[in-house]
Amino acid sequence: MKTSETRVQFSCETQWEYLRNEWRRSSGKRLAYLANRYAWNTYPRKRKVAPFPLNVDIEVSSVCQIKCTHCFRQYMDIGENGFMPLDMYRSIVEECGRHGLFTLKFSMRGEPLLHPDIVEMVRLAKAAGVREVWINTNGGPITEDLARGIIGAGVDWITMSFDGLGANYEAVRVPLKYEDSLRKLKTLRRVRDELGAPTLLNVQGIWSAIKDDPQAYIRTMKGIVDRVAYNPDMHFDHNTVVPDPAFVCPRLWHRLCITSSGNYLKCPSDFTMREILGNVRETGVKQAWDVLQEHQRTLHLTGRRLESAVCAACHHGARKKKEAVQLDGERREDYTYESKEQG
Repeated sequence: MKTSETRVQFSCETQWEYLRNEWRRSSGKRLAYLANRYAWNTYPRKRKVAPFPLNVDIEVSSVCQIKCTHCFRQYMDIGENGFMPLDMYRSIVEECGRHGLFTLKFSMRGEPLLHPDIVEMVRLAKAAGVREVWINTNGGPITEDLARGIIGAGVDWITMSFDGLGANYEAVRVPLKYEDSLRKLKTLRRVRDELGAPTLLNVQGIWSAIKDDPQAYIRTMKGIVDRVAYNPDMHFDHNTVVPDPAFVCPRLWHRLCITSSGNYLKCPSDFTMREILGNVRETGVKQAWDVLQEHQRTLHLTGRRLESAVCAACHHGARKKKEAVQLDGERREDYTYESKEQG
């Protein structure tokens, strides 16, 4: 079996920026952060299972207000379109707190900032003892009040998806407008600095939206946020990936995912819930990790990963091919996913 590591994103940080951002990210939890990073980087390779997930992806909203051209939502039915009830969320986060969860990530298939209780949800997670609360957002719902709410409640990391500049951005993030989204990104930075919060601000975009002039994108974003990154493109409209049968996915040693109706998924790439492992109404997070996710780990370790329709179609487990990229005047080798045209 090959190593289980897979990179899903490429950072545009210099070494100094990386160290600065790690320092900010670990603020108030240095030793716990070092222990978490050690487990994150080594447990999948050592096949060591932590007592509790290192990360729980929680989909408090499966609703999204925009129609990004590259998003899987435009090409498939995700099976949910609602908000997680607050009582369900509270039960989940209290259990996570009891077991010392490090990262709770508001992400997956919808826009978390649309949830009417998102500020309270951040507050409850921090009150429960979750060390790192992370929000992935398209930025559309951000207002001055919402920015002050989530940052004041203690959010540790905010990633805003921001695909390109000007017309490139607007061609992808339909129907958001570039100048409005840029203003909202700057609002996050201003509020963060005014409150003196340690919140780390990150932007990410797809490579195709920045490839014509990546330096312009990086310069613009580095003037506002702490970290800039980009992702290889995925083509849900016309391509299928070519699976790598030897791949062992580290996500099964990292995380567990919970949808807006409380369904457990093995990872965020099960976009249409083809393999629901259970539901939080019947199974606690600890049991789901120890029993339900353990079965998924066993499939990978016994060479049976492709028995899963989700894993067989997953881009993380696809064969990779190298791609030359020019950044900061230097040539670097990244990768893209090997795929084949759909018949």
